Amino acid sequence: MLAAIRHITIDCAQPARLAEFWGALTGYAPEPGDEVTADDDEVLLVDPRRLGPGLLFIGVPEAKTVKNRVHLDLQPVAARDATYEQVLTLGGTLVADHRRADGTGWVTVADPEGNELCLERSAAERGEPFPTEIPEREDTTVRLGNERDNLVGVLEWYRAGVVAKAQDASPTVATTSPVPSGVTITGLVNHLAFVEDIWMDHRFAGRPEREPWASAPWAEDRDWEFHAAREEPLANLIGRYEAACARSREAMAGRALDDVAAGTHHGRELNLRFVLLHLIEETARHLGHMDVIRELLDGTTGE
Repeated sequence: MLAAIRHITIDCAQPARLAEFWGALTGYAPEPGDEVTADDDEVLLVDPRRLGPGLLFIGVPEAKTVKNRVHLDLQPVAARDATYEQVLTLGGTLVADHRRADGTGWVTVADPEGNELCLERSAAERGEPFPTEIPEREDTTVRLGNERDNLVGVLEWYRAGVVAKAQDASPTVATTSPVPSGVTITGLVNHLAFVEDIWMDHRFAGRPEREPWASAPWAEDRDWEFHAAREEPLANLIGRYEAACARSREAMAGRALDDVAAGTHHGRELNLRFVLLHLIEETARHLGHMDVIRELLDGTTGE
């Protein structure tokens, strides 16, 4: 990729009026703190979810004289025909009706200054799946156990949540980032596999670093595990994570919380209690990231 689309710029006579129309249509709004007045010669609307480029309305003296060579195709949230009627009340006008008897097709309309847009069918009218809610998982955490049982139980709860949140994500959702940092579900799953291996298998148990971590080019890319995950199927990454979790369980079997790790972290000694606390913190934090990514990209919520 050489560049990302930051803004779609629309030349117009009345930027504030046109921004009002498009804001009502799309849900886009000015940046927080920006005050729009009727005589503004430039108005920017941004996607509140930060998933799409901004709409920038620039005042120009020239009127529209020819058909658009570029226009936006919009997929309504509600039914296409009901949305079309609302667009007319906002000031839009019909350009061409391409709706078919079987319910397919689209409507071409113009905004108040003649810029064309197409209203397609909604996701429901296309038969596309609605956003889902992952069923609530059984609470397996230990409530009256000793300290070790409590820590392990909470960690296992979050581990299972990572798999539940990732396993049914589509390839597009798994590899798409809705945030500027570029973090993805595939990257998070791969990172958590690395975290399990490096903290429990390598540092605590003292075993040699495993592949793919041992030969990774960390000096050239400190976030290699996030970036390399783009090239692997999600199922492979989940399998790697589950295998790393199994090695962690084996490494700590029969060990006490006060047992000192075979290795160190930045030259400092650590015990099993600290390793478990770190894994809980890391897994819970990144599971929260996955929650937000799924909801932003495909609407999936819940456990």
